[in-house]
Amino acid sequence: MIIAENEAEEYQYAEQKKQVYLSRVNQLFGNIQNWLKDEARVDQQEIEVTEKFTGTYTAPALSISTQTGEKLVDIKPRGVYIILAEGMIDVEGEFGRERITYMVDGGPDGCKANPQNPAKILTEKMFKEIDDDGWYWIEETLEDKVHFVNNKNALLEIITQVSE
Repeated sequence: MIIAENEAEEYQYAEQKKQVYLSRVNQLFGNIQNWLKDEARVDQQEIEVTEKFTGTYTAPALSISTQTGEKLVDIKPRGVYIILAEGMIDVEGEFGRERITYMVDGGPDGCKANPQNPAKILTEKMFKEIDDDGWYWIEETLEDKVHFVNNKNALLEIITQVSE
C-alpha cells in the first residue's frame, strides 16, 4: 500500500486508482455488450459515484432488458475503495442484488490459528478459485462459490440469480 506524504499526493493516488477502476469497468462493460449483443438490449448511461477519497465522479452503468423490452438488471459501479478488493459493481434485479468485485494477486488473505502453535497466525487465500486478476462474483452459499466473470455464461448466472 502506498502512503501519501501530503494532500496533493493523496489526491494523485486516489485519481490514479479511480482511473484504473474506470478502465476495468469499461472493459467489462464492453465485454458484456459483446456477449449479449444477439440476445438482449444493453443500454449504457452515466451515473455519479461518490467516494470519500475520490469525491464524486461520472461512471458508466448498464441496463439490460430482453429483446421485447422487459427489464432484467441494472449494472452499476459501486466504487474503487472496497475492503478486500480493488473495486465493486452491483448487479441489481427484481429479486435482489449481487456484487462483482475486482480481485488481484489471488484475492484476499484469510487468517487462522496455527494448529501446532495457537499463538501463531497462519495466512492463506480466502478463495482457492481466484487464479487471475479480474472480476469475480462470489455466490453466497455455504461454500461461497467463486465465479470468474470472463464469459457470457458466468454473466448469465448472475443475471438469473437476481431476475426472472
